[in-house]
Amino acid sequence: MSFLSVIKSIWKVVNFIREVFLNLVFLIILILIFSGIALIKEIQKEDTTPKHGTLVLDLEGIIVDSTLYNDNIYALQNKIYGKKVNLARENSLFELTQKIDQAAADPNIKNMVLKLDHFVGADLSSLQYVGKYLAKFKANKKPIYAIGTNFNQSQYYLASYADKIALTPQGAVNLYGFAANNLYYKTLLDNLKINTHVFRVGTYKSAIEPFIRDDMSEEAKSNTTHWLTLMWNNYLNDISKERKKATTQLVPPSNIMLSELKAVNGSMSQYALSNGLVDVVTSNYEFEKNFFESVIQKEDLPEISIYDYKLKAENKPINKNITKPLISVVFVNGTIAEGENNSNIAGSQEIVTQLKNIRENINTQNIQAVVLRVNSPGGSVDASEAIRSELESLRDYQVPVVVSMGGMAASGGYWISTAADYIVASPNTITGSIGIFGIIPTFENSLSYIGVHSDGVSTSPLANNNFAKNLPDEMKQLIQMNIDNGYSTFISLVAKARNMTIEQVDKIGQGQVWLGAEAYRNGLVDKLGDFDDAIEMAASLANLTDYRIDWQKPETNWFNAFYSDMIAMLPKSTAEVLFEKLPSVKQIQQKASLWDKFSDKQNRYIYCLNCADVH
Repeated sequence: MSFLSVIKSIWKVVNFIREVFLNLVFLIILILIFSGIALIKEIQKEDTTPKHGTLVLDLEGIIVDSTLYNDNIYALQNKIYGKKVNLARENSLFELTQKIDQAAADPNIKNMVLKLDHFVGADLSSLQYVGKYLAKFKANKKPIYAIGTNFNQSQYYLASYADKIALTPQGAVNLYGFAANNLYYKTLLDNLKINTHVFRVGTYKSAIEPFIRDDMSEEAKSNTTHWLTLMWNNYLNDISKERKKATTQLVPPSNIMLSELKAVNGSMSQYALSNGLVDVVTSNYEFEKNFFESVIQKEDLPEISIYDYKLKAENKPINKNITKPLISVVFVNGTIAEGENNSNIAGSQEIVTQLKNIRENINTQNIQAVVLRVNSPGGSVDASEAIRSELESLRDYQVPVVVSMGGMAASGGYWISTAADYIVASPNTITGSIGIFGIIPTFENSLSYIGVHSDGVSTSPLANNNFAKNLPDEMKQLIQMNIDNGYSTFISLVAKARNMTIEQVDKIGQGQVWLGAEAYRNGLVDKLGDFDDAIEMAASLANLTDYRIDWQKPETNWFNAFYSDMIAMLPKSTAEVLFEKLPSVKQIQQKASLWDKFSDKQNRYIYCLNCADVH
């Protein structure tokens, strides 16, 4: 047998193995797809509504306005991988409140228990909205009880709505206040010899400070301290009202708190009990066996998780009834950037497509109004303008647009809101930050240090622009003028939308951040309220008395859903787990990801960096 024949034989064997492998992979994918579809249908058919029982609010992860994956995806993952706590889980604010609202009127649901140990948190506006529906549940003479081991501030806010709060003996209620911190990189950038070119307008535009300073400027500190203190006071007033105790008793000054803690030998649970933060200190077992059973008169009430409690068909957000007029709800959730929606990213391309589809189907789908739910610190100027422009086009069709501001609608989030007929903000919405900046790093000094140099020729100084060279003076002037023009455009849009003068807007602009209540006084919003108020206003502007809500949701990316879950399941060392839990590590990851989000073609950004880092 010749050498060539041997090679051909080997190739045939390799090719056969390759085809078998590819066919096997294809078959596995088909099986997974059909199995997933079958499981989803099985999950959807499951009737887990009890004949009578206790609804358990056992939230995992965070609450957001719009989720990437619905509950069926998470349920399918649990079927495949087994039930596990998912601290990265996203919970839809509106599906959650719809379930609580349904349970309030459901004769099968007798009471509610809050088990929030795995609830990571939410912004204050979202917590207040959930609290509104918890209060409605109680108003139907259905008691709420809470049990926890270590209440963080988000967990305790919801727990404060309970009739009784229980805490485990080694537990604590951690109410210490709000903080807005940032990491600063000037020295690091200097040490790496990175030349950071910054262009900005606005005295208070602190988003670029991490790149040009090693600390927060006094202007930024003053502005941040102002709205952060107001937000903390609002938080305290809310829990004080629910607990019917003075704020100074619930959260005394630090020196008094330490003195009172010393009096109970450092026991955080006893301190919480003596200060009225909780009603009883008991173990989970004793809570279930004694406390809980006594208050429900020892009835046999099975527990049902909020995740297993299904919305009735008429209450499902995805249900569309085109026989009634529709109010379409579009979400802008996260940093505004070009492309599609992703985790913490509001993709302008996808949002514009949703708005365009609404515009093109106004008559066929009987769409009478649009509510834009904004929860964003801003982002790219180009991406923000694409959304604003598409919103403005709805005016030609006489479709009213109402903006509902969530936890934040700052910078780019406010830019897109200028196209609305009416703006509703929560008293605790972080908004304003009317300013603009540009940032371009160049690495000529870094490269020179390691022996790499760049040289060449160009027909114009403006063409001689790359990351390996310093920016030409002509380019710096061009960018600064472009930034100045962007700020002028921004305040002009606000002035026109709010019937104000340029001078009036500039006075409350300059990058200053306002809470919703102050924004209302400054004329930046029309009304203080929540999402329900925005829907009512949209209905009023469209002269509607009977309507349905059309929730615009992105298509679920099944591959991303399972891929991210598989990655999360990979084993990690103890050191990795501990390292990831360090607050500074999370902050570094968040700030580093901003470079991926900053992709504006003209390097212009309307972004409130400090707004996104409140805890």
